[in-house]
Amino acid sequence: MSTNAQAQLFGKIFSGYDEIGFNFGTSYYIGDLNPYQHFENNKALFGITYKWSPTPRHTLRMYALRTQLEAYDSDNKDINLVNRNLHFKTTLMEYGAALEINFYEYMIGSKHDNFTPFLYGGLAYMSFNPMAEFEGVWYELNPLHTEGQGSVLMEEPYKLNQIVMPIGVGIKCNLFGRLALNVEYGVRKTFTDYLDDVSTEYANENLLREDNGILAVSLADRSLVQILPDGTNEGTARGNPNNNDWYFLTQVSLAVRLGPPNLGCFK
Repeated sequence: MSTNAQAQLFGKIFSGYDEIGFNFGTSYYIGDLNPYQHFENNKALFGITYKWSPTPRHTLRMYALRTQLEAYDSDNKDINLVNRNLHFKTTLMEYGAALEINFYEYMIGSKHDNFTPFLYGGLAYMSFNPMAEFEGVWYELNPLHTEGQGSVLMEEPYKLNQIVMPIGVGIKCNLFGRLALNVEYGVRKTFTDYLDDVSTEYANENLLREDNGILAVSLADRSLVQILPDGTNEGTARGNPNNNDWYFLTQVSLAVRLGPPNLGCFK
């Protein structure tokens, strides 16, 4: 009886609400072409988010966002990475769902529960397509199999659609009326080492030329100085296959509460 009474009382105080948010921000990448420097090559991010808050401490979100990632060996401080002389860019789309946990009770429209830090985690679907520039033209790298993918000695070409795990922290605060502001910093754990098309070793140039043409050879090895005495890099490290790639998002979201003006505590 006590539980039912509390539930009824809680239902009068908070019956849940929906909101929609419009996201803006920046993103950057950490991987083989930028192993150390955070907040390098930031690119613009845009997105939209739908949220439902069943309690003052929990919010379920579904979202979609679009951004771009890029990196250049020429920006590195490590002379070996500069000598490798690779670069990439990719447009990235992400669609996901996550659970937000508020540190304090929070409601858009409340005069009292109007601010909270929060954590979030979830699961998302990501698509990407790394490209590189050669003689003024940008080429898709996945079809060129620059590390010999798909040959008898290599695994199948990497997929351009992957699952990622979004996690992050942020703050929420009410502005006025139905409007609120969210600011967050997020990390994306990926399960691929090919956001940048770089992972393992330099392939045999002759086999690469035979399978995928001279363009694949030109984009696979762009070293300023070759390592081996025969003037190639065949079999030497092109990347580090032991570490998958990551990307990071900083977002600001303007949220609008949906529904009738007197829902629950909203006034």
